[in-house]
Amino acid sequence: MAKKTNTTVSQSKESAKSLNQTKSRTSIQQMFDEVAPTYDFLNHLLSLGIDNYWRANATKKARKLLQKNHSPRILDVATGTGDLAASMAKIAGAQVTALDLSPEMLALARKKYPQITFFEGYAEKLPFNTASFDIVSAGFGVRNFENLGQGMKEFHRVLKPGGHALIIEPMIPRNNLMKKLYLIYFKQILPKIAGLFSKSSFAYDYLPHSVEKFPQTEAFTSILKKSGFKKTEYFPMTFETSILYVAQK
Repeated sequence: MAKKTNTTVSQSKESAKSLNQTKSRTSIQQMFDEVAPTYDFLNHLLSLGIDNYWRANATKKARKLLQKNHSPRILDVATGTGDLAASMAKIAGAQVTALDLSPEMLALARKKYPQITFFEGYAEKLPFNTASFDIVSAGFGVRNFENLGQGMKEFHRVLKPGGHALIIEPMIPRNNLMKKLYLIYFKQILPKIAGLFSKSSFAYDYLPHSVEKFPQTEAFTSILKKSGFKKTEYFPMTFETSILYVAQK
């Protein structure tokens, strides 16, 4: 029995690597539809609740950028179950719209936050007019885009002149000791904990692979600049386990 289990785990990890290599909107949508029932619970559990702080930090930054704007329009892309959109909605006068490609995640988001308008769609072809938003945000979803460069060009397109993109992603610490500890947790412990509560061991094997493959710090800000953003910054958070990118149109 143990041999069979090990084979299954190995197949799951190989499938996760394969998805990173041949990522498609359909495969990502199916994965998030599958994990939707336990997504919120596992997010909070696996991050030890720190994910709420990361969203609050991004919202604080957005509020500072919008302090002279009394009725800002905000778009949250890859919204999942809507937690970052709801955090942004706490900004005074904000009109928040959110979008995701997973119908199951959106069904949960609409139940949790009926005051927010949710759309089904994907980042590479946003169904909004050019120069429509003051802020475009994304929490832990950009690395799942089928075409990262095109997604960032769409962020840039729908922003008003001077508007900002705020993007949160997991980060692999640059300190060697922290990096070792982080990867042990991320690759060996996290998938096992997730497996106790979710039927999708595949999704939580995919997670560390997607984070490792995603360009971070200057590598990602370079992509933002190529997409048209004129000013880019990044702010590592919580011992460099997460990072907030801020880019101005």
